[in-house]
Amino acid sequence: MALGARARRDFIGRRSALGLIAGGATIGVARANPALPLMPAALTMATGEPGGGFALFGPAWGMAAQKGTRIAVSYHASGGSAANILLAEQNAAQLGMTTLAVAAQAWSGHAAWTGNVPLRGFRALFPIFETTLQIFAPLDGKVRHLGDLTGARIGIGPAGGAGSVLIPAMLAAAGISPRLAITGLYAEQTDLLREKRLDACAFFGVTPLPAIRAAAKRGGFTMIGFTRAEQAAIGRIVPGLAAAVIPATSLPDQSAPVATIGSGAIAICRADLPDMLAGRLTDAALAHRAALIRDLPGATLFHGSWIEGDIPVEIHPGAAAALRRHGLAAPARLIQS
Repeated sequence: MALGARARRDFIGRRSALGLIAGGATIGVARANPALPLMPAALTMATGEPGGGFALFGPAWGMAAQKGTRIAVSYHASGGSAANILLAEQNAAQLGMTTLAVAAQAWSGHAAWTGNVPLRGFRALFPIFETTLQIFAPLDGKVRHLGDLTGARIGIGPAGGAGSVLIPAMLAAAGISPRLAITGLYAEQTDLLREKRLDACAFFGVTPLPAIRAAAKRGGFTMIGFTRAEQAAIGRIVPGLAAAVIPATSLPDQSAPVATIGSGAIAICRADLPDMLAGRLTDAALAHRAALIRDLPGATLFHGSWIEGDIPVEIHPGAAAALRRHGLAAPARLIQS
């Protein structure tokens, strides 16, 4: 449900003016040498809305990818994680970014946004950065603890983003039932929060989310944390989520770390992308990982076992060798030719 007459984006999103604009859903191909794999002449990357981490990381990766592959990359500004997977399924985008928890929902098909049908036209390429649930409310408002969100009006970020598909289930797992949970642009929702038309905002993304950092510079917000019991309850219900911490230095005037829930962000591609190209795209990113998050102050590169554990999402076979060269996991059980 929307508040006011402000425009809402549809679930998948819109085309962006960033870079070259792709002319359609079907990509062209070029092959100078018939012995080489059929390579696309151009690629479209699904990113995310302004104020989110994907909107900044995507073009940075795209520029590195163009240099590494000499293939033009255009951009599709979408709602985020779930929308990007749908765009890949439709071949409206061949590259994108999502979170592991959303990718797990797509792969299993156990989510309303997938139509309860497994979506397996995409593959993982490489890990990007840590993402967390960041809940914030006005200092002079009624929300002080997670339980205060019961019966409250909250904003959960863009339609098609990780927050829109994960947060309702996360709050339900912790026994929280908001009166109203709306989707919308990040800046739009922080404005509604200042106008007291929302009681809190709950955004899921890179830590700290650029939109939250910008809003916090104007002051007047407090971050809402989780108890260990709430973290454990959510982790048991939603695959791909685990306890996390928002560091004390994440936002202006934040005085202490805040316990929350997190998931890793990953780059994805169409499953039918040539192995050679998937490898080059992965190499181009992993060779410059730190530089690609330069415009995201506070962002933490996602390392660890990134796609093991309870995540069944397959890794593109072309990315596997590049991952291993850079010291990252590429479990054989998750690689299918």
